[in-house]
Amino acid sequence: MSKIESFEIEIPQLKRGRTVWVYLPDNYKQSGEPCPVIYMHDGQNLFYDKLTAYGTAWHVDKTMDEICAKYGKGAIIVGVECYDRARLSEYSPWKMSLAASMRQKGTPKHNRGGEGEQYAEFFTKNLKNAVDAKYNTAKEREATAIIGSSMGSLISCYIGIKHQRLYETMGLFSTYSQFNKGALNNFLSKFPQTLPQHALVYCGGKEGDNKRGDKIMAQDSLDLYQRLSKRGVHCELLYNNDFNHSETAWDFYFDKFARDFLSRYYSVKRTVPATN
Repeated sequence: MSKIESFEIEIPQLKRGRTVWVYLPDNYKQSGEPCPVIYMHDGQNLFYDKLTAYGTAWHVDKTMDEICAKYGKGAIIVGVECYDRARLSEYSPWKMSLAASMRQKGTPKHNRGGEGEQYAEFFTKNLKNAVDAKYNTAKEREATAIIGSSMGSLISCYIGIKHQRLYETMGLFSTYSQFNKGALNNFLSKFPQTLPQHALVYCGGKEGDNKRGDKIMAQDSLDLYQRLSKRGVHCELLYNNDFNHSETAWDFYFDKFARDFLSRYYSVKRTVPATN
């Protein structure tokens, strides 16, 4: 039977502590066949409605339970709690652009980006080492994915590309590129692509505060898809005109993301078919 547990970890790079939630699938055993791992941000929003800011979680545990029940294979989910007071800073290695600052007046100076590099180091070093030491994880990069939404997608893109030796698959949902689009595009243009990767880019049709905001988010997602494809990343772009910027939408497409990721990992055994 699957279960969810948690542990505390320090982020030495930022001198902060954090709670990490871990979902273990029904097929997980501490010895024997290791499990692939999906790393996620905003961990408080993944499993329990009562912990979310908006009252609705992704419910990734239910999605993974269904996948494991149908195919007999699952993945470990690792979700890192966000730090509300500095979430924007931790989830971007770049400072907020002037345009973004104008749209988000009142954002404290300590929460305007710039700590993403330290967070990425923690995520790829301290967190991954702790998870690999504590659980029976598959260590191949093909067995390791990273996914996030909004600012969590921005940092997932940065971590996935910069540390592609660790993460083969990226889930980039409702990416808030406008935080600093120039810096993001410069990074994607200049940082080399040395290994094959897969990415699922998703955007809803009602992501912004108005029709102009909706169009900007849609165009940014298309632009991200095209830039990743140009790098040689195997990309898929999904757009749903009816969905807004919410956990309900991200939960809906997480199912496809997880199935496709597991399908690639278990492709030799052909135990989890890809979605259509």
